Amino acid sequence: MKNKFDSILFLFMLLIVGFVFSSTKDIYSQQEDPNNPRTWNYFKILARAEDDSIFIIAQDDMGIDPKLESFTLVINISDPNPQNQFVVLGDELDPSSQRFAWTQLSKRVQDGLKNWTGTNKENLNQKKLDYASVFLDVIRQIKIKEFIAPPKKERVIRNTTAYINPYFTLFGWERLGIPVKRSIGFTFGMGTKYSGPFESDQVSMGFQMLGVNVSYVTRIRELNTHDLGTDSTENKPWKQYNAVFTPPRGIELTYTIPLGNFFEVGVYSEIKETGVVPGGGPPLYTFVNQKDSTRMPNNIVTGSNLLAEFRYPFRMFGSTRTVFYVGYWYNEVNIGLFTRESRLVGSVFDFRVNATLKKIRNFQILAEILVSNIAEGFALNSFAIGPSIRLSKLDNGKFGLLTAFLNIRFKLGDFYDEREKK
Repeated sequence: MKNKFDSILFLFMLLIVGFVFSSTKDIYSQQEDPNNPRTWNYFKILARAEDDSIFIIAQDDMGIDPKLESFTLVINISDPNPQNQFVVLGDELDPSSQRFAWTQLSKRVQDGLKNWTGTNKENLNQKKLDYASVFLDVIRQIKIKEFIAPPKKERVIRNTTAYINPYFTLFGWERLGIPVKRSIGFTFGMGTKYSGPFESDQVSMGFQMLGVNVSYVTRIRELNTHDLGTDSTENKPWKQYNAVFTPPRGIELTYTIPLGNFFEVGVYSEIKETGVVPGGGPPLYTFVNQKDSTRMPNNIVTGSNLLAEFRYPFRMFGSTRTVFYVGYWYNEVNIGLFTRESRLVGSVFDFRVNATLKKIRNFQILAEILVSNIAEGFALNSFAIGPSIRLSKLDNGKFGLLTAFLNIRFKLGDFYDEREKK
C-alpha cells in the first residue's frame, strides 16, 4: 500500500513540475517573441519626427529642446523593477548619451514605443541564429508595406514651399537647399545632380523662390582632372575621359511645374568672355582607344542647353526621400533612382544608381551606397560615407571600372515641423 501511495505521489509531483515548466515556458513566450516586436523588452528605434507624433511627444517628456528631426532611442524595460527600466537618447555605449527613466515617459508614449512594429525597430536581446540567418535574417524582417510607401512631407509634392534639403553631398546628388522663409531659399552643389566623384568640374550657387531657381555655375578644374598636378598619370582611381567639362561661367534657370513637383524644365547658358576659349575647352589630357585609335569621349558643354527632368518621389524603407527620375541634362539622358536615409534592420543608408545613355559619352552606370549611423553622440546622423563606382567602356575597348572612390554626405541641420504633433 505504501509503495502504491509513493508511486502516486511521485507521479503527482512529476505532473506539477511539468505543469510549472510548461507554464513558465508559455509565460516566457508570451513575454517575448522574436517575430513580434510588440513583445520585445530591450530594443532600439531609429526614430524620426515624421514617423509618428509619439516621437515628438517623447521629446517633450524628455525635455529635448530644440526638437530633433531624427534620433536613436534605446529602450530597456526587461527588468521587472521599474526603477531599473530606462531610455537612452543616442548610442547606449556612449557615456555622453542622455539617459532617462522609463517612468518619465507618458503612458501614450510608452504604449506607442512598445507597440511600434516598423522595420526601424531592432530587438537587442540575443536571438537564436541558424545556418540560414546569414542570408535570410535581413529578408525576414522586411515588411512589404514599408518597402515602398507614398511621401509623407508636404514639401515633397509642393514646390511653392521653400526648397529644403539639409543634405550636402560632396559629389553630385540633389543640391543643398537652405530655407530662408517660406517659398525662399538658397542652393549649393558640386557636380551635376547625376555625376559621381571626379566626373564633373561644375560648382553651382543659386536662389530659389516659388519653384524658380536661378544659379550661377562655375567650375573647379581639379574636380575631374585625371592628374592633380603630378607628373604621373598612371594608377589613379579615376580617369578623365567620359567626364563632363563645363565653361568657366554660366547661368542656369529652371522652373518646377506647380502640379505635384514632378516635372522640372529649364535652360543652361554659357557666359562668353572676350579672349577666353568658349565652352569647357579641350581636356587637359587626351586618351585614345587602344583598339581603333579614336579619342575617348567627353561631354564638353558649350552654348545653351535645354534641361528637363521627370521625377516621382516616394519612400523606400522609411527613407526621408526616394526619387525615380528621367533627366535630359546637357544633351544627355540619365535614368536612375536614389534613396536617402533608408532604415533597415538597424542600418541607415543612402543608395544611388544612375545610367547615362550613350549619345555624347559612352554608356555608363554609376552606383553608390553611403552608410550612416557610424559615429557616436551628436554626430550619429550627421554624415554618411561609402564607395562610389562608375562602369563604362575603357580605353582598352572593354567594359569595366572607370572610377572607384568614396563619396560623403553631410547633414547640416534638423528641420522639425510642429504641425506633425497631434
